[in-house]
Amino acid sequence: MRFAVRFTRAIALLWVVASLSACGTGNQQPVATVSTNSLSFSALSPDEPTPPSQTISASVSPGTVSVAVLHGGNAIADVTYTLSGTTAQIVVDPAAPSALGAGVFHGTITVTGYSCGNPDCSQLVSGNSQVIAVTYDIPPIVRYVAPYIGIASGTPATASGAVIIRGQGFEQFPVQNVTFGGTPASTFSVVSDTEIQATYSLIPAGSTYPVSYPVQIVAPNSPGAIQSKANLVVVPVPVYTATTLAYPPGVTVTGINQLLYDAQRQALLLAINTSSGTELLRYAYSGGSWPSTPATVPIANLSDIALSTEGSELLALSQQQLTQLDPGLLTLSTRYTPGPTAAPALGTGVNFKNLAVANDGNAVITTGNGLSSSTGTPLYLYSVRSPAFTQPATTPSLDNATPGASADGSLVALEQGDPSLASAPPVAYQYTAATETFASAPGASVNAYNSAINSSIAPALDRSATHIVLNGTNVYGNSFNFLGTLPSTTLAVVVSPDASCAYTYDSSGQIFAFNLNTSVSGGAFPQAGATPVSSPGTGGAVKMAISPDGGTLFLAGSSQIVVAPAPTSQCQ
Repeated sequence: MRFAVRFTRAIALLWVVASLSACGTGNQQPVATVSTNSLSFSALSPDEPTPPSQTISASVSPGTVSVAVLHGGNAIADVTYTLSGTTAQIVVDPAAPSALGAGVFHGTITVTGYSCGNPDCSQLVSGNSQVIAVTYDIPPIVRYVAPYIGIASGTPATASGAVIIRGQGFEQFPVQNVTFGGTPASTFSVVSDTEIQATYSLIPAGSTYPVSYPVQIVAPNSPGAIQSKANLVVVPVPVYTATTLAYPPGVTVTGINQLLYDAQRQALLLAINTSSGTELLRYAYSGGSWPSTPATVPIANLSDIALSTEGSELLALSQQQLTQLDPGLLTLSTRYTPGPTAAPALGTGVNFKNLAVANDGNAVITTGNGLSSSTGTPLYLYSVRSPAFTQPATTPSLDNATPGASADGSLVALEQGDPSLASAPPVAYQYTAATETFASAPGASVNAYNSAINSSIAPALDRSATHIVLNGTNVYGNSFNFLGTLPSTTLAVVVSPDASCAYTYDSSGQIFAFNLNTSVSGGAFPQAGATPVSSPGTGGAVKMAISPDGGTLFLAGSSQIVVAPAPTSQCQ
């Protein structure tokens, strides 16, 4: 027989007893013995599988007519036992590490035998109780560092910057330091159990880039080695001359869905619409030049692309699925998932639209309704390392939403709206990675209808989300307080990593720089530089990207790709 016994704090104890023999005379005190008085479990981190169950043997003396096995404490998920004669085999199942998090957890198992207290056994007499103490150790984990790219410059080359480190267990055991490849952080602050903010200054040895620095925390009281999956990747300041890149021969580009710069691999990645479908392109800079013909992969209904938090995955979003690819090879990634992850049931006419990646390892996925441009549709979170779509309780439904993320992944801004609306909806929402929650951004209400009309221009943010540009023209602070405007003739916009400049591609065919350090009290930001560039194309939307050092701009349109130095400006 197999008996299940559970202990729940919210209700009375549940006793499951098994008759072991005929009723006794009540003269015997039952004796229970167990094979051990302590058990220990351990997991490498909260992200690891649940450890195997362990078994205890328990014996009771002759004359025992029943036995109770009780358990309590969060270390234990369940206890079951099988009984044969006067011996029980007690199986202890530990809780899942993901349910507990990091820490040292405890539990107890109590085994008690009972004998008859009178001849008809209408009363039971308890014997001794054997208590087994259970401990469960789970060290902290470092999951991500963002931004994961650091830039080396100067002589000797030095990489300095500020990052957000995400993981779990940072408050369970005192963190004494943060290290990057063994080099202590310049400064660090434990913000919460899942977040540390740190600065670093590193001098890469030699001249071979990229250089990878494992990111680790120093917590001597941790019950075991601390697992880290985060690496800071240092690259040099890229030196690109102004040039244009052609699309593959015979390809007619009808639209640009996304343009990314992969700083780790010095490559441009594009999701494009063509006259015959949708394709993914990759231009890899090598030997001082860009290729004349890019690597090309057709992907049906490709709507957007993004790099994962740690840069190891290229997320290719199609209308009804998301596929994780190797960013260098454009082949299916085998790191976390062997193939596409299908969309949940989206409803009639609803498809995936865009995505942006936060520093908690989640991608924020927006949807759109092809049957109605003024209907709210759901948002989703996509977990990259455990591929799945979820909808937190705070997830809103938005109309035609477009997301944009800061380079440190702390904030994803979402603008919504469509020109067909009679009146504009609340223009902006935000996803805050630290709390994994969505919320409206009520401050972003200035020129809301204009935002709705221009929602094809994705939100642009600096590295730390201190400046946010919505609809290509309205600039907000990190609390979505309205700061000022950019020209209404803007076709594409990026914000410099240090938030000093907004760079716009204007309908006049120039790249403008605007000084964001100037207080304009809601007025127009002053122009601080301009550079005429070759036209990326006049048909369809233009996409724009910036290198993480802020020195190079990339434009993609229907005709070509433009690589241009950022305009010399007075933004500093």
